[in-house]
Amino acid sequence: MNFGGLTDSPASFGNDALRCRCGSIARVGCGLCVSCLLQHGLHREEPQMDSFDAALAEIVIRDSDWRLGNYQILEEIGRGGMGVIYRARQRYSGRIIALKRVLSYHRESSETLARFHREAKAAASLDHPHILPVYEVGLSEEDLPFFSMKFASGGSLLHARTVFRNEPRLAVHLLAKVARGVEAAHSQGIVHRDLKPGNILLDGRGEPLVSDFGLAKWLDTTSDLTRTLTIFGTPGYIAPEQAESPAGNPAPAVDVYSLGAILFELLSGRPPFLGEHAIAVIRQAAELPAPKLRSIAPALDRDLETICVRCLERDPVRRYRSAGDLANDLERWLEGRPIIARPVLPPARLWRWSRRNPRLAASLSACLALGSAVVARQSQTHRLEDALRSNSAAAHSVAVLPFLDLDEIQPNRELASQAAALLRQKMSIYGPSRVLTVKEPPARWTGAALQDEIEETARSTKSRAVFSGTCRRANGKIRISLHLVSENAVLGDWLIESEPGVATQAIQGFGTPIYKLLDQSTAAAFPDEDPAMLNDRARAFFTAGRDLMNRRTISEMDRAIACFEGAIREEPRSISARSFLAMACMGRDLLSAQPELAQRASEVGREAVRLAPRNPTAQRALCAVLVSYGSYREALEHGFQSIEFGDRSERAFGQIAYTWKALGRPDRAILWYKKAKLSQHQPADYDALLGDCLADLGADQEAQQAYKSATTFRPDQPEGWLGLARLRLLAGDADGARDICRSQLLHYPDAPIAKQFAALVEFFARNYGEADRLYTELESNDPLGGGRDGAYGGAVDFRSAKARIRIEFGDEVGVRALLLDVLTVTKQKLVLAPNDAETLYRLSAVEAMLDQSADSLKDLKRAINAGWVDYRSPRLDPRFDALSAIPEFQTILSELAAHVARLGRQSPAVLTAATYN
Repeated sequence: MNFGGLTDSPASFGNDALRCRCGSIARVGCGLCVSCLLQHGLHREEPQMDSFDAALAEIVIRDSDWRLGNYQILEEIGRGGMGVIYRARQRYSGRIIALKRVLSYHRESSETLARFHREAKAAASLDHPHILPVYEVGLSEEDLPFFSMKFASGGSLLHARTVFRNEPRLAVHLLAKVARGVEAAHSQGIVHRDLKPGNILLDGRGEPLVSDFGLAKWLDTTSDLTRTLTIFGTPGYIAPEQAESPAGNPAPAVDVYSLGAILFELLSGRPPFLGEHAIAVIRQAAELPAPKLRSIAPALDRDLETICVRCLERDPVRRYRSAGDLANDLERWLEGRPIIARPVLPPARLWRWSRRNPRLAASLSACLALGSAVVARQSQTHRLEDALRSNSAAAHSVAVLPFLDLDEIQPNRELASQAAALLRQKMSIYGPSRVLTVKEPPARWTGAALQDEIEETARSTKSRAVFSGTCRRANGKIRISLHLVSENAVLGDWLIESEPGVATQAIQGFGTPIYKLLDQSTAAAFPDEDPAMLNDRARAFFTAGRDLMNRRTISEMDRAIACFEGAIREEPRSISARSFLAMACMGRDLLSAQPELAQRASEVGREAVRLAPRNPTAQRALCAVLVSYGSYREALEHGFQSIEFGDRSERAFGQIAYTWKALGRPDRAILWYKKAKLSQHQPADYDALLGDCLADLGADQEAQQAYKSATTFRPDQPEGWLGLARLRLLAGDADGARDICRSQLLHYPDAPIAKQFAALVEFFARNYGEADRLYTELESNDPLGGGRDGAYGGAVDFRSAKARIRIEFGDEVGVRALLLDVLTVTKQKLVLAPNDAETLYRLSAVEAMLDQSADSLKDLKRAINAGWVDYRSPRLDPRFDALSAIPEFQTILSELAAHVARLGRQSPAVLTAATYN
């Protein structure tokens, strides 16, 4: 018995490592390998425990062994015969991933290493939403291969399968997605060969991901590797032909069999075959037909039994031809349509009988043909007419969703119902059609014709296309946007304006163009891609710039600007590149004030809208730029237009929400953020922003819940911790806020806002020495910075904070001149944006320090009228100390607090408990 190499110590062993007397690598300082060490203890009658303990004490595992390449190992989450899987964090991005590494005792097994490389190669070559993606393949310091992949936080189907026992629709829906993923692998020539519940992982949303391609094989491979494998899959899930010949050339049919076995288990609660041991299970699968599903679970649908029977046929030829065909049948069952797979029906039996008795069959056929000819001729015309009419109506079927009222952020069912009635009347003139009114929208309804809700509505109503729209008041008129979208194409976008009371009449004229659009044999594609996406170099610049911009650091924002400029050079017609360039310039200016970048952001954003006024990306970008520089109302208009012109993403909702918050309506902002969360790309994308709005309304408990969700699901961003610290600060707990800054925010050294908030905590706590040190450091990197960071910056610019500290220290020399200069610069900004609430607030603070009390109180009221709702910060802000004893100052803040309380009471729905992430 050889135990050599069974350990999986993370220590590195080179070629010149100490070797045992048996020739194996010595793993402990006493010069023994693990094999000899264990044998020494096992073969002696009286084990020498002292020697064994002493040997174990010499095993040293260094702290550095918890890193593997660019990954920090967090914990082991799984282990198999070939490798070990860890939960790890990518060192620079902070992303949580799963990392699989070959076990150390396989280092000299060329077969195992080749199998591991094959798994990595197979998974990395596949790109599908339901296949676990591989991010990186590499070698450890021990020359052991590893690869990183997406971390599936939902575990595996092995542990979740009981959930589906009494939910057949959920089980079928999940397996249809798995089958689509397997179909994608087959299309790349890869057969999995080891599909089972343990190899189907679930992400945080419960979406399935096919994993573990360790037994996968390319259909065209000529390698001898597979033919030497002794492991051929998992009994109970492998096809009979795979068990009989594990080294043979696999076909997609083996995976179809495994999918059928998984479906059978999900629906019935047990695998198709049971036995005392693996050999018994394999023998049953090879010799006996699979049990009928309804013999175990009689309540299940007969068609599901048929699908399982088709998958579990012992003859591969009689199974579904592909995983795609299986997925199609599962989807047909979900949609209530007849499935393709059916057992042998009486007509088929009659055909077989006729082949055995041809003469008798011919006589009977002649009689039947003669008798049915008359009936057939009489009904043929009616059937043909009905079929043509039914087909035409199906081809011209439209489901009308409730319109989204952009003013009230509510569905407008009445307008949608009237529009449906007019369309039904108008379209019926041109031929058979069907117009359905969807009274209750889908659960994830947003009103902006997002692809998810379009697909769900089209399938549930069996309609060719979906008609949706928005409405709002603008310049005394009703502005209506209309969108006709199918599951895979945008058929038409329209924008109309009409007088109040006659809005639906304007829709009537769209009956003809809609009927003609549906009459086309092929649907139009989605709106033309931006020219930059059709140019390889421009696309590379654009994609790199977008990724860099999302990291939100000064250096990477500068690089993002350069990338977008490169994209415009390569493709001057690109509107998307201009739009993102405007947002990148704005973001860079917010990180470190550069007036020339602020001006450029506005110029480029307006240029993009001028060149393409109906481009939703350009409208959304200009909205972001304008709201950042105080033009809130104009920004809101462009945000609405981005939705009206077809921005089918959650980003427009988020931008409109941010604008409403700047306008002093956090209650409205919350409703828009909740819409954005319905289709967010990552969990908790908007939770920190929701927390800011809830904190503005004084709902600190709900805000804390949102911030905690942000810290959990977006650990790469500091906003969740900033929000929790700000709640402590506003509650008067400066020590608690400081503790969070020191324990958590130090993990974000490249985030200027984290350093700025740490300075704000000391400033509000009147710890002027530490505040002076922090603001001096901030000012050295950003002389004109601060005051534009909303909740976390406290609207405190660095220079006014430094002036207040110098006043406290009794340094009168130059303070007044500094404050007058800050006053001048602040007033100049108000020339460009006279209703910028943050700028007005900063102006009031400077005037208070200059003992201009009347002007300070007047401008504080102007800030409140423009949208300032934070009634707690002015009481903590040392810049307003000169006003604290003035009754009018306290009255203003008390009235503001009452106003905020009314906002919360008038819109109680925004404060209801929500599920964050």
